[in-house]
Parts: sequence; structure tokens; C-alpha cells
Amino acid sequence: MIASTAPKVTSYSVAVAATVVATLVRMALDPILGEEYPYITFMFAIVLTAWYGGAGPSMLALVLGFMSAAFYFKYPRGSVEVYGLGPQIGLSLYIFVGISTIVFSESMHSANRRANATAEELLKKQSDLQCEIDERRHAQQMQVDLLRRLVSVQEEERRRISRELHDKCGQDLTAMRLCLKHLEDSTPGSEDSRRQFKSLRELLEQVSGEMHHLAMELRPPALDELGLEMAIGGYLKSWQTLTGIPVDFESHGMVPGNVSPDAETALYRILQESLTNVVKHAAASSVSVVVEGDDSFVQVIIEDQGRGFDVNSLSSNLTQRQPLGVLGMRERMEAVGGTLEIESTAGAGTTVFARVPVHRKQGEKPHV
Repeated sequence: MIASTAPKVTSYSVAVAATVVATLVRMALDPILGEEYPYITFMFAIVLTAWYGGAGPSMLALVLGFMSAAFYFKYPRGSVEVYGLGPQIGLSLYIFVGISTIVFSESMHSANRRANATAEELLKKQSDLQCEIDERRHAQQMQVDLLRRLVSVQEEERRRISRELHDKCGQDLTAMRLCLKHLEDSTPGSEDSRRQFKSLRELLEQVSGEMHHLAMELRPPALDELGLEMAIGGYLKSWQTLTGIPVDFESHGMVPGNVSPDAETALYRILQESLTNVVKHAAASSVSVVVEGDDSFVQVIIEDQGRGFDVNSLSSNLTQRQPLGVLGMRERMEAVGGTLEIESTAGAGTTVFARVPVHRKQGEKPHV
């Protein structure tokens, strides 16, 4: 209560003090002005009080100014009565100008308060919006981190299974091949038994080949040992042999270690998924693969001469699974900070652009 009363007391004190100062100034000017313009200095007191204290204090300044001017500076002096047409017009003009000043000042104060309230509201909304943006950015970052960890776990599990297939199962198959050879050598050589042994050898070779192919699909050793360029070249040779579709492969600008192992894995998986889509959907007569790098990015471009499709239809219905594994491909690229672009026209083929930023150690300069 005391805190809310203090500003009002101060405002009314300003009104009284401004009127006293206006009276003293008018007294100093009295030898020059005489009874002319008795209210002139009190108008400044009203303006000052209206700007600082508001309507109430300024009305007090107006009344006190009239009483002081009428008592000290207007005929008859020593009285607040107003005689004559001229003094009455002067009083009316003083009251009109004073009230107009108070109304104008009050409207300015009201507009200023509204502007301040609007500014505070906008600042609050901006703060809330910034908090929401930060929360969404944090959630997106958590989603990317979770996706990156998930992909890393998947690749590690693929690597483990591939190693198990290549090493343990490969050793078992080799042992089976040796046992079969020993059994064949120790068994009397009838025609029927030779045919059975031949069938077993062919089946064993088929199982060995399929297991080797599966191990390569899960995690090619060349990707860890020789790098992305060599791994892609080897995969394209086996893919061309398996599918019979001609592949044109080009590579330039690649620097070993220029991208992180996770980025290399992501690019390799994009290539696998794209070529799988070529076999399943494109009915392509040929495929072109380009691997290129520069100081900023490394990208893999897969272009086929197949039937193509409408790219806009990929995002037409987000509630359904996107075709061609595009969603998984995009997620892989986002997990390593890369981008995926697909260009396709019905009847004119499809081109996939997978791009990842160059991975440099701290303080390392770009290659010139």
C-alpha cells in the first residue's frame, strides 16, 4: 500500500513544486510583463506536470497556476476574481490550452503504455517461440543421435555376423569338404556312389558360395580394409555378374580417409539399396555409378536407364511406407550429416545423389 502511494505523492509534489517555480519566475518577469500574460509561466508547469505525473497532478497544477496568477499578477492584485472581457478571455484560453495539454499528454501516455504492453507481449511470445525452437532442435538432435547409434549397432552386428560366416562357417565347410574327400577316397568307386559324391560336392560348393555372398552383403571386408572406392568397385563387378546388367563405374577426386567410416558405410548402403531397386523396379538396360570427392563433399551418383517414376508421389502420403526404401536411405544420410536427392522421370530413368561432408581432423586444412 505504501509502495503504491509513494509515486502518487511524488507526482503531486512535482505539481506543487512546478507551480511555485512558475510563480517565482513570473515574479522575476513582473517588472517587464506587468499584468500582461499572467499565465504564461504556469503553462510550462502544466506541461511538465502532465508529462511526469499524469492527469491528476496536472489538473492540480492548472488550478494552483490560476490561483497564483490571479492573486499575484492580475488586476486587482490580491484577489482571485476575474473582471473584464480581456482577463476572462485570457483565463478561458489558459484553461483550454491547459486541458488540451493534459488530454494530449494523457493520450501519449496511454499510447506509450499500450506500446510497452505490446512490446512485452511480443518479447514473451518471442521467448516462448525460441524455447519451442530450442526444444524441437534438441529433440531433432536426440533423434539423429539415436538414429546414428542404431545404425552403428546394426553395422556392428552385421560385421560380427559376416565375420562369423566367413571365418567359423567357412572353416566348417572346409572341414566338411576335406571329410567328404577322405570319405570318397576310402569308399569303393561304384558309379552310383560317384554320382552321389559329385552331387554332395556341388551342393557344398553352392552352400559355400551363397554363404560367401551373404557375408559380403552383410559387411564386405574391402570396406574396412581397402576403403569405399575399392569396396564399391568390387561390389559392382559381382553385381554385374549376378544380374547381367552392364555397369559403368568412374571414380575421381577420392582421398583415403576423407570421410568417416560411418559415412562410408552409409554411402555403400545407399549404393546397395539403389541397385536393389534397379533390379526390382527399374527394368534398366544399363547403370552408371560415379564416386567423386572434393574439398567439401564426397558423393556417390547412381544413374539407371530404366522406367523411372514420379518423385512427387514419394511424399504424397506420409502415413504409408515410402516406396523404394527412400525413407531408410534418407535416414542413413541424416545420421551422418549427409543429404539424399532423387531425380526421376517416368520413362527416362532415375538418378540418386548421396552426398556426405568431408571428414577432417581438427586443424587439418583442405586439400589443394
